[in-house]
Formats: sequence, structure tokens, C-alpha cells
Amino acid sequence: MHKRVAEALARRAAALPEGPLRARLEAAQARWAAREEQVLPVLQRGAPVPGPLAALLAELGPARAELRPLQANRREWAALRLERRLAEPVTPVAAPEQIGPLHPQALVPRALQQLRALSPDYLQQLLLQLDTLAQLAPLAAAETPAERRKPARKR
Repeated sequence: MHKRVAEALARRAAALPEGPLRARLEAAQARWAAREEQVLPVLQRGAPVPGPLAALLAELGPARAELRPLQANRREWAALRLERRLAEPVTPVAAPEQIGPLHPQALVPRALQQLRALSPDYLQQLLLQLDTLAQLAPLAAAETPAERRKPARKR
């Protein structure tokens, strides 16, 4: 691929008269040709070409080992937040005796408890998405009626 790009840049530069644009194209062509020279020996050996993520991981080196405790700490805090959210009491609109078994205030806590037992990771993602939507709701409410209008239909 590098070779094709370098060839295309060389053809385009050759078609232009001398000037700053041609000089820029020739410089770009030289950079692509240099990349081809760097990649070609690696490809000939059959080794995979290192990508940007591999370069980042090599640069992190020993610092990557320090990230593991942080990830474990993040998981623990997420689990604690989930426990706290599920322990929050739901304020009923009516007395519990007056609501039936299919009322949302009775169904939601039961559904969350079952979901927690089946898949706590999914429940955590669901609550995160719900929190995000709750934060976006005031922005949608603040939108002016003129912004909500549909554009006029074309005839």
C-alpha cells in the first residue's frame, strides 16, 4: 500500500509545474517511500507490522503493571456504587398495600434484583446508561419550541 501511495504522489508531482505544491507532493512522496522501506523488511520476514497500540504498550512498559491495581480498584468502586444504588429506597406514590403486583413500583425493584442475580455487569451498564439519559433530560427540556419544529416539507 505504501508503494502505491508513493507512486501516485510521484505521478501527481511529475504532472505539476515547479512550485510549492510540487515540492510538498515530492516531500510527501519521500515520506511514503521511507515508510515502505521501514515496513518492507518486516513484511519479508513474515512478522506482523506493529500498530500504534503495540507502540503505546511498548512505551508504557512497566507502567502497564501499575494499571492493574487501578482497574481492580475501579471494579470494586463500581460494585459498591451498584450496591448503593440498589439499596436506595424507592419512594412509593401510594401505600404498598394499595399498589398491585404489576405496578411499576413493585415490578422495577424485583426486576433489578433478578437482573443483579443473573448478570451484575449488564445491570451496571444499564444503570450507567440510565444515569446518562437522566443527565441529558434537562438539556432536552431546555430546548426551545422553535428548535423542535420540523422543517417544512418540500413540494
